[in-house]
Amino acid sequence: MEKLVDINVVCNMLGCTSRALRFYEQKGIIESTTSPFSNRRQYSEEQIQQIKQVLVLRSLGLPVAKIQELKEKNKTLSEIIAQHKAELVASMVATGKQYQLLCDAALTLDSGGDIFTEQQHPTRNIPNQWMTIVEQFTDDFINAHYDWCFDRFTNMLKEYLPLTVLKRVVADTLQPLGRFVRKEKIEKDENTNNAYCSFLQYEKLGLCIKIVFAKEKIHGIWLNYYHYDEEDTKK
Repeated sequence: MEKLVDINVVCNMLGCTSRALRFYEQKGIIESTTSPFSNRRQYSEEQIQQIKQVLVLRSLGLPVAKIQELKEKNKTLSEIIAQHKAELVASMVATGKQYQLLCDAALTLDSGGDIFTEQQHPTRNIPNQWMTIVEQFTDDFINAHYDWCFDRFTNMLKEYLPLTVLKRVVADTLQPLGRFVRKEKIEKDENTNNAYCSFLQYEKLGLCIKIVFAKEKIHGIWLNYYHYDEEDTKK
């Protein structure tokens, strides 16, 4: 007969609480065996190993909902980790923008200004043809025409980011995003007067492509995740 271990012993062994184990069981990501004599939860060796795996995943910051996806075999562990990493990046980008807004507001207040007065930003002198290039680049990116994207790079960027590397970076970046939904917007970068940002909505997250120009060629490209309002996709 297989040896079963009482819930209190398991908690002491693994450094967790009985409340947490009951919650995980309620969510369907672990199992227990109820003692016929005391109606207490007990665990087999296999069930204890299952708990250990869940605790490791939780220590990595994975939410219970994502562990449920793994339990239901909808996704692999690599896919779930990649998606969670992307979501963390999007959150850090959003937090960075919020922090900068707070710094700007504090600076305005310290100098006796009014943060409730709308601030008008001067229009930067950016060539119109750059917008056309960004629109074309964005369409080629969406349609996986990476060779055409690569052709718009400066020679220096081509050396720094060869086509094979570009394709691999894009594939890794797109992997956690799910299906493409739509182009959201293209706008000038707030901090650089020779750059545009193209915002694309995917099923799981948004992807911002920042494109920096040198004359008529693309001299820099950055890919960042961001969160968007899902209600926007219904409009």
